[in-house]
Amino acid sequence: MERVSIYLTSMKVGGAQRIALNLCTGLVKKGFSVDLLLVEATGVLIEEVPEEVTIVDLDASRLATSTVSLCQYLRKETPDVLYSMMIEVNIAAIVAHQFAGVDTRLVISEHNTPTVSAERLKDQLVLHLATLVYPRADHIVTVSQGVRDDLLDIVDITDEKITVIHNPIDVERIREQAVETMEHEWFMDPSISVVMSAGRHAPQKGFDTLLHAFSRLEHSNARLVLLGEGNETESLRTLAMELGIKDQVDFPGFVDNPFKYMANADVFVLSSWYEGFGNVLIEAMATGCPVVSTDCPSGPNEILEGGKYGPLVRVKDDTALSHAIEDVLTNPMDESVLASRADDFSIDTIIKKYETVLLGTNSL
Repeated sequence: MERVSIYLTSMKVGGAQRIALNLCTGLVKKGFSVDLLLVEATGVLIEEVPEEVTIVDLDASRLATSTVSLCQYLRKETPDVLYSMMIEVNIAAIVAHQFAGVDTRLVISEHNTPTVSAERLKDQLVLHLATLVYPRADHIVTVSQGVRDDLLDIVDITDEKITVIHNPIDVERIREQAVETMEHEWFMDPSISVVMSAGRHAPQKGFDTLLHAFSRLEHSNARLVLLGEGNETESLRTLAMELGIKDQVDFPGFVDNPFKYMANADVFVLSSWYEGFGNVLIEAMATGCPVVSTDCPSGPNEILEGGKYGPLVRVKDDTALSHAIEDVLTNPMDESVLASRADDFSIDTIIKKYETVLLGTNSL
């Protein structure tokens, strides 16, 4: 039985943590022995980790200091594979792996388009360090072709050393939660067309563009539900007021089950400036909800296959986004087609590709 160790910060709710959980689930099902190495063994998602997975608390106050514990773990346990997620964690994994001096295969993964997401000076310094140490990994997984191309432009590695593997999505869990009772009055009124989106209220998500686009809709009976919260929440509320759509927009905050919202919405919109992949599009499609997305780097174009499964519009173009939403509200795509596309990203489908890369048997 091959032993795989997955290394990340914690199991607090987040995209990377959910993907790690799905990887644990899929690998255990495939017969792997899995250790989940956490800088701090905290977070509500710990409760969802399969019981077959061994949770290892590196008990470090910071990611940087966890490299000592990780190095000790690698020397003692010598797993077959060490898999890390996200740029700073990847750097820490490479450092610990080098000092441990073990034969463990090191596979790192990049979940964001590096040059696009490095907005702050700190991010740029981390990215520079990554370009220096990434070649020391045995293999690199990127979650989209766009991330792969960006990485190849800045890191001195060969094509063969990078494999694109889209994120595994737990479509079965999503569909189970999607049928839960919906109590929001807008979703229960058949005369109302509900547009929705979800995510951190941060500039990257482009929710200001979405509000402008929504204000242009000709549908007088349309409503917008914007799940999530963040530093931009109050400014988004203010913008809704300035645009005269305050009473047509609801901000429920973070909800335990966003999938029942998706299942009952008329269209889901991703309005981001950039993404590593865009899991939320697949989650919406898994419920049968039609989608619209910006053609941002990177991921949405690959998920929607160039517009086959939903319109793609230019980033920050609220006019084009409004037209796309209008088109989908008028002519929604068949739910079964969307659900079938979501199945292409199921845990069982994606884990087969991970199995090949983790074992190093051949390239995809």
